[in-house]
Amino acid sequence: MIRSTTSTLLFLVTATFCIPSFSASKGNPVKGAELFKQCVACHNVGEGAADGVGPQLNHVFGRLAGTIEDYNYSEALLAKAAEDELLWHEETIYTFLAGPQFFIKGTTMGFAGFRREKEIRDLMSYLIQFSPAYEPGSETEVSTDAMASATLPPPPSDQAEEEVPEFSSEYLALGDAIKGGGELWGKQCRHCHGNSAYPGKAPKLTPATYTPDFVFDRLTNGFKKMPAWKTVFSLEERKSIVAYVLSDEFSP
Repeated sequence: MIRSTTSTLLFLVTATFCIPSFSASKGNPVKGAELFKQCVACHNVGEGAADGVGPQLNHVFGRLAGTIEDYNYSEALLAKAAEDELLWHEETIYTFLAGPQFFIKGTTMGFAGFRREKEIRDLMSYLIQFSPAYEPGSETEVSTDAMASATLPPPPSDQAEEEVPEFSSEYLALGDAIKGGGELWGKQCRHCHGNSAYPGKAPKLTPATYTPDFVFDRLTNGFKKMPAWKTVFSLEERKSIVAYVLSDEFSP
């Protein structure tokens, strides 16, 4: 645990000193679009994007933190924004993506952050396309008029799937499905629903009371504050998560 924390802190310190020479244009936006699939459960981009569990990310480059009207930001972010007059640009966004909980202590953003510099560059090169009024490399706030007059790209195409899965007893007992679902659960679900999540973040699961269709529907379409994961996990991945949650192997 100490080694992990130290490693993360060293990464963030290194990132902070290296950022001034960084340009979002050096990343690969195509690969960034793939990485953004880890974010779309909470964040939207593109023309007409609305706030979800997290704020929409149009014009995030050049925007003062905590200023989207009517979005319910966490107290931690609002305090950081007020104390530091936090402006989102290449340096601050990079550092945040490297470790949200280290950059804004107490943030409600559950994602742990990207650990590879290339991934952060790629994701930023994708996201900056949705900040057309921002001048790359600038650390100046973009005016609301400039944002309003800029043309946004269309939203990412929805990867809607028509197939309705069947959950046979044989599939739910399939070792490979349970193992794969457990890996996905540990990566994306445990930090909200697991035993280590702080109280109130998300309910602990009670699999004994669930049917396969119930778990699949919640996972696919979301419910209340829980985001929909259909654009993040493939159909087979969602099925495997169902198998894991309803298995004897499930461990929050």
